[in-house]
Amino acid sequence: MAYDFAAGCIGGCAGVIVGHPLDTVKVRLQTQDFKNPVYRGAWHCFKTILKIESVKGLYKGVTSPLAGVGVINAVVFGTYGNVQRYYEGGNLLSQFIAGAAAGLLQSFICSPMELAKIRLQVEKGKSKLGSLDCLIKIWKKQRIRGIYKGFSMTAIRDTPAFGVYFFTYEFLTGGKHVSTLNMMFSGGIAGMASWLAVYPSDVIKSRLQSDGIFGPRRYKNALHCLRLSIQEERGYSFLTRGLLSTCVRAFPVNAVTFTVVTWLMRLSELMPTYDKQPLQQPQQQ
Repeated sequence: MAYDFAAGCIGGCAGVIVGHPLDTVKVRLQTQDFKNPVYRGAWHCFKTILKIESVKGLYKGVTSPLAGVGVINAVVFGTYGNVQRYYEGGNLLSQFIAGAAAGLLQSFICSPMELAKIRLQVEKGKSKLGSLDCLIKIWKKQRIRGIYKGFSMTAIRDTPAFGVYFFTYEFLTGGKHVSTLNMMFSGGIAGMASWLAVYPSDVIKSRLQSDGIFGPRRYKNALHCLRLSIQEERGYSFLTRGLLSTCVRAFPVNAVTFTVVTWLMRLSELMPTYDKQPLQQPQQQ
């Protein structure tokens, strides 16, 4: 069990390192001013950040998810396993419920982590603050309310997202012990499916958590953010802004995570023939 968790943590970290640049692109596109956009699209955003801010710009805020992936995996694995044991039948509905429960609980950890990540990602130029410095600064000014800004939207996003993630994975594998290649493919598709299911809520979450960084706060709450965004941008197209880069990121991130976990378990003496063993699903990215 301890080795499963360690492998999941290392695999999660590998996924973060692979996917963080495109996550930065996603956040920049979601939060940029509609009236005066800096970026024309995902590729233009990527090139601009790389040119002006170098590779470091693409990895702004990466320490936050790296630091939190271990705790998040512990919560996700523990919750998912316990709920699954409660539903002894192990059907697809139970997979969804177990995943949704795991997603809800990990939101309490994920929300502050993503708050720090997003605030660092939207900064232009060199940042002097790290993720922990950012959270300490917020705590001193706003205490627990500031730290959990955007929590409701994080929970609204992650509860169904993790349900869809585990449901899709089990559906694609048929609940059977599959090969490493099948694990990679199924994990990648599951990651994409989970984002497609909840992406609009992620846009609202990003806007709420980045609100007030460069000026006065504009949004009272999530509903006000949605209404004001629809009014200002004259439609709902903003709810899919950055979706392409997110889907492009989701497949390799989850595939890499599964690959790393698989090879680590193969090297373990506990599971010498790992291709014939079920894999404990890592954190959805």
